[in-house]
Amino acid sequence: MKWTLAAGAALWLMTAAEPPIRLVDTAKEAGLRAEMRCGGAEKKWIVEANGSGCAALDYDQDGWLDLLIVNGATMERLQHILAGSAQKALKDGVYLFRNQGDGRFEDTTAKSGLRNPYWGTGANAADFDNDGWTDILITNIGVDLLFRNNGDGTFVEMGAKAALAQETHWHTGSAFGDYDQDGDLDVYVAGYVHPRALQWSEPAPVCDYRGLKVFCGPLDLRGEPDILYRNNGDGTFTDGTRQAGVFEETPRYGFSAVFEDFNQDGSPDIFVANDSGANYLYLNTGNGRFEEAALVRGLAFNHDGKSMANMGIALGDYDNDGDLDALTTTFSEDYSPLFAQQTPGFFEEVSARAGLVLPTLPLLEWACGFVDFDNDGHRDLWLANGHVYPTAGRLGTTTYEQPLVLLRNSGGQFRPLELEHKGSFRGGCSGDFNNDGRVELAVLPIAGAPLLMMNRSQNGNHWLGITLRSRPEPLGAKVRIEFCGKSRFDTLRNGDGYLSRNDPRLHFGLGNCAVVDRVAVTWPNGQRQEVRGVKVDRYLEIQQPNAK
Repeated sequence: MKWTLAAGAALWLMTAAEPPIRLVDTAKEAGLRAEMRCGGAEKKWIVEANGSGCAALDYDQDGWLDLLIVNGATMERLQHILAGSAQKALKDGVYLFRNQGDGRFEDTTAKSGLRNPYWGTGANAADFDNDGWTDILITNIGVDLLFRNNGDGTFVEMGAKAALAQETHWHTGSAFGDYDQDGDLDVYVAGYVHPRALQWSEPAPVCDYRGLKVFCGPLDLRGEPDILYRNNGDGTFTDGTRQAGVFEETPRYGFSAVFEDFNQDGSPDIFVANDSGANYLYLNTGNGRFEEAALVRGLAFNHDGKSMANMGIALGDYDNDGDLDALTTTFSEDYSPLFAQQTPGFFEEVSARAGLVLPTLPLLEWACGFVDFDNDGHRDLWLANGHVYPTAGRLGTTTYEQPLVLLRNSGGQFRPLELEHKGSFRGGCSGDFNNDGRVELAVLPIAGAPLLMMNRSQNGNHWLGITLRSRPEPLGAKVRIEFCGKSRFDTLRNGDGYLSRNDPRLHFGLGNCAVVDRVAVTWPNGQRQEVRGVKVDRYLEIQQPNAK
């Protein structure tokens, strides 16, 4: 089958005046030797379909982004997990690669103390204990693991000590944020399917999808509840799900979650992408509680009021109108809905207007993000794609292996640029791994070797990177820059994407503008700070006044 994006991509490359965006896979040369797995090749069970994630982080504080990769397991291992006998860590259950600053990475997994005896799903990182070092959270089919950074290149697992749940769960994406604004990072963990919703032994149940015999689920399977943990400020957490008003009486199938101020009232809200059902938007009422408002605010369904198989979340100001917009990735034969913020806290689905319907319709998308790859001042969209059914090609409208896709943003209109690499991709994260101001991607297939897509785009555009320093980690801080009569906006956030964590530094493309007139920061506690006359093509570090 000829891929439907190819003709459009070629046409765009021939007619566009802009220099091409060029990403090149250098994973092998860089030393990112990992072998991803997620059950078997036939995909008889839904547990084998969803993949895992990665995290961009500077765990050793040397100024270079390192890479954490979480791996899945085998069906045999799942049996041990459910029986409570999976104690020995898998040799390749997790990878930690230290960036050496020369284009290569060192595998420091063994010496770091990271290990995972479970079926890994999500990768996240944040300074949960306010000691200035980035810690690691790995969500699992099994027990979630919280690794405290010792500050010497090693980690110690303290999930039980921190009072994270020790029962077997099927958890997926997670997000850190200070929802009660007490100066400590809380964490929201999404749940997918209850791990005992099916008997995970042969013969596998068989369901019908458009004439194909495929695995069953998630519809009609028991969902796994999400959990909101409140940080006690002493290295421990309390399950605050019910108290905060985010308890699910009938759990949906959660994939991704993110803290963000969706209604611009100064308090972090929670958005959850749910598979095969309505999304959640929990609006923070400011008293430690939330009210669910996705339907009223326009984020529950697509333009037609149809529920979708929502996987990943991309957040960013794609149209440069000064406020946050959102996109979720979805199943094939459905398009990715783009939700543009119209008035504060209210969204309209505008995928058709933005040119996203036809390019995304044949894709089954997972990881995603708004990134300005060519530094022209417009945030492009990237999508990691791959079907869940190995026999999907028989349908004639889609394929199992699919391309990585960039959609170039031209003034709020997206044009597809197909990359040469095809696979069945799942998790992925964005980050500037060589500190040259051009953002790269790390992308994980359902099986096989990861990709490290280094940005080799050539143009004369300028850029500015911003590192925000404070204790606690200033998740929720808002940054607005002004340059050459223009302004751009972004927020320091945690959780967007799919099972992954992006570069914690904020990145702004400036086009041909060679100076930033003003950088305005609103810190999570409401404090405001300005920096004027900023030099470009560098990373600017801003320390919050009177903060640790």
